[in-house]
Amino acid sequence: MDRQAIIGFVIIAVLFVLWMFYTAPDAEEIQRQQEQELAQDSAKAAQPADEQPDNARNMTTDRFSGPTEQSDSLGSDEATQRYGKWFGHLAVGSDATFTVETDLYEAVFSTKGGSVKRWTLKEFTTWRDNPLQLLDWKRSSDYNIVFASTDGRFVDTKDLYFRFNEYPKNGRIVLADSMTYSFDAILPVQGDSVAIIKHYVIRNGSYSVDMDIEMVNMAEVIANYEYQVTIHSPAHSERNSVEEASFTEVNVFIDDSRQYFNADDADEVMKENLQGETEWVAINNKYFLSALLTRNDFKGTGTYIEGIMKPLPNEGQRELYEAGIKVRYRGNEREKSEFVMFIGPMDYDLLQAQHEGLEQILSLGWEFVVRPFSEYFVMPLFSFLHTFIPNYGWVIIIFSIIVKLILYPLTKSSMRSMQRMKKLQPIITEMKEKYKDDQQKQNVEMMKLYKEYGVNPAGGCLPMALQMPILFALFTIFRSTIELRHQPFMFWIDDLSAPDILISLPMKLPVIGMSFISGLALLMAITMFIQQKMTVNDPRQKSMVYIMPLMFWFLFNSFPSGLNLYYFMFNILSIGQQYLINKRHEDEPLTKVVKKDGKNKKSWSERAMSSMQEKAKEQEKSRKAAKKNRKF
Repeated sequence: MDRQAIIGFVIIAVLFVLWMFYTAPDAEEIQRQQEQELAQDSAKAAQPADEQPDNARNMTTDRFSGPTEQSDSLGSDEATQRYGKWFGHLAVGSDATFTVETDLYEAVFSTKGGSVKRWTLKEFTTWRDNPLQLLDWKRSSDYNIVFASTDGRFVDTKDLYFRFNEYPKNGRIVLADSMTYSFDAILPVQGDSVAIIKHYVIRNGSYSVDMDIEMVNMAEVIANYEYQVTIHSPAHSERNSVEEASFTEVNVFIDDSRQYFNADDADEVMKENLQGETEWVAINNKYFLSALLTRNDFKGTGTYIEGIMKPLPNEGQRELYEAGIKVRYRGNEREKSEFVMFIGPMDYDLLQAQHEGLEQILSLGWEFVVRPFSEYFVMPLFSFLHTFIPNYGWVIIIFSIIVKLILYPLTKSSMRSMQRMKKLQPIITEMKEKYKDDQQKQNVEMMKLYKEYGVNPAGGCLPMALQMPILFALFTIFRSTIELRHQPFMFWIDDLSAPDILISLPMKLPVIGMSFISGLALLMAITMFIQQKMTVNDPRQKSMVYIMPLMFWFLFNSFPSGLNLYYFMFNILSIGQQYLINKRHEDEPLTKVVKKDGKNKKSWSERAMSSMQEKAKEQEKSRKAAKKNRKF
């Protein structure tokens, strides 16, 4: 592609963008509508469940209860008809709540379901800086028990009213150390007490809560000798709902291995019924998770999962899941299952301390290639630098300098090779002219020339190839680790885990799908162009000097700003290194490589060139033989 063609394409692209600006609808009006819709959603999420509008409390599904919302207390007759003789009286009552405040969160527990109703984190907010409430307000409570009763009813304890006899004064407890309390649901059976009891132990300074479920004389009540303890998806908390949905999944640790599940088809319920020794189940989105873990020697007997992907307004998306650990009930007088509730951030150290394998939920790249690099090099180095550098933007800059120093010997050799390549250019041009009618001979002579002067024609790709594992590791870390969430740097860069939007376009560009311009991605592309101009000398590769930066700009435009900051800084350092090498060796004469000992082994590049020469000679012989045969 010559320069005139490139200029032509650029002019066409500019005219096309200007035309779209001229014909696009008013951007401020679109933004205003989006903000109004998001404000309405946030206002609903901030309301207590009993203040939600009526039409938000009447949704029903069959088995899948992720999108459903709480129902009002039933009348006695209706309750008995729906829940049968065992649980009809427990479906009638009033919802009493109390709040437990710790250093990390505020939790609202409810007598309806005898479980947790709201869970608001103190150290994190939503993308609109609202309080981050992780439990979906559409449900009355979470961490409930489901089973079939012997009189043919499906029972979900979220609809039943438990007793709590130690109600705190003013309905609030500020926890200094720890507390233990219980909810119970007593069944109307003559003689021995029949009940479901939920015991909780809350400790200050921890996101986990011990939860024991005790079944008392329930042999005549629970059918199939099995019940499930269920959890649901954490609430939506990020600006980009599509990206958040892409991270949302169910993870299960069953039979000593982790399995994960996604609902990929819109509006189609995904169902999985797993059998095996289950240690934990967790539902996570991009940065937070709700998990149910077994404790001590207790293990579940399987897992049931349901999920669905739902479209949202303005091309949004959300994935909703329900998962439950199956528990085998043996019909004893008293049976207890021991769990841990974990509702909090996906912090690597926190997850690793909770249970074996829980940290595997974090998306840190390919298991045997990128993940070890992320887990044992990038993250520890970031944590170390952050101990004395509070701003993660400067941490990334220092990190890029460290990586550059580590790769310096290799990149120096590559840059020297590219400089010699530049000096060889007149000889290469003369050789191409000399053998312009014989491509095979031209290739042989070119390889011989590279070998004589110790030049690697692919040397310019080495710096990028060496840092590819680092780029992949940084990409996964910047997108998924909680430490970089909402971390600002300077100027317009307000979140290193998300793209830095310098200019918002009035509409999404066709084909490439660009709806904004990232300032750091643009700077990265410019510095890449400068670096290419300094290193690429082959006329056949001149077009790549323009094409490569443009392609990388489009590709990196939607990447996290932290990654683009790293790449921009690495390019700046590479430009400086190339400039110094060019200055230092500018007047150095071009000399052939002389071997000290003829017995020395050939390098990999020399062996590769020799192989190419041999193949070229064989092709030339075959061509001449074929030509000779055609004459006869």
